[in-house]
Amino acid sequence: MKRLISCASYYGSGSSAIIDLIGEYKHVKSLTNYEFRFIQDIDGLMDLEYHLVQNPNRHNSGHALKRFWNLSKFNAGNNFDKRYSRFLGRSYLDLTKDYVDALTDYKYKGYWFMDLYEKGVIYYYVKSIIGKIMCRLHLPYKKMPNEITYCSHPTENRFLELTRKYIQSIIEAANPEDYDYLLMDQLTPSSNINKCLRYFDESIRTIVVDRDPRDIFVVAKTVWKSGIVPSNVEDFCKWYAFTHGCAKGQEVDRTKVLHIHFEDLIYKYDETVSVIESFIGISPADHENQFKGMNPRRSFYNTNMFASYKHQEDIRYIERCLSEYLYDFEAVKNLAIKGVTPNSNKRF
Repeated sequence: MKRLISCASYYGSGSSAIIDLIGEYKHVKSLTNYEFRFIQDIDGLMDLEYHLVQNPNRHNSGHALKRFWNLSKFNAGNNFDKRYSRFLGRSYLDLTKDYVDALTDYKYKGYWFMDLYEKGVIYYYVKSIIGKIMCRLHLPYKKMPNEITYCSHPTENRFLELTRKYIQSIIEAANPEDYDYLLMDQLTPSSNINKCLRYFDESIRTIVVDRDPRDIFVVAKTVWKSGIVPSNVEDFCKWYAFTHGCAKGQEVDRTKVLHIHFEDLIYKYDETVSVIESFIGISPADHENQFKGMNPRRSFYNTNMFASYKHQEDIRYIERCLSEYLYDFEAVKNLAIKGVTPNSNKRF
């Protein structure tokens, strides 16, 4: 495989457009816009490295390994929600078990406070009360007789060696056909990218997508209504500045990380596509299904949405607070939009 390609975003900023675009090329296997976040999420690989390598602890390290395994079991999915098994079958959990076993120095039957705590408050106090009663009666009592404690303290080099091997095995399981390019969404984060890139070989390419905050605010409030993005404009500006501040000032390897604007995919399509092709090393001749996934003339209706938003005082507030992140729509208003005529001009 020549390249592993991933996308990163700041929530709703347009990484799916990149997935749709690159999926149009020959020799690309796309795992769709399903998000593979097992590296960056809490209890994921980056957390695991912290607890095992940077901050080893007689309790925390082994428990972090246990929590990573529990997250992996959830990510593997079930009959109700296939999750990773939809793309990897049983391989994901099997490979993860091998990885956890390789990181484990030894394990034994035992527990500590966090094992009780994570079972819930009622469980914790019931077990504690029973323990006190049994102690008064001078009778032996094990609160969690079948709990397993893990012990792990690898060197940084050992952790990286095993992690790269683990990720490579997942990539191979996801691409048994051996396509030249494998596309996995959200495999890398938009912040602290350098730490994440250490887990991959030189084939990784990640594209970070950003989008005008005014449109993010409007679509979050009028379309998504998910509760993830603040609906109050003051809180939204704080949230947007926070999410971008996490990545501010980070120096990245420009041969592996590309930052683009979602809007440029629409208003400067040819130029932006050419930059992406050069970045990932794919030939323009392989763009056999152009506009089948990412159609700028369709996505056009999902830009500049703030211009018709009825509460323009909110938009002006965003413009004052987040001026450095605004896209210059005035500069592109007369440019022709590429693509094919869409069946609908309805937003989203």
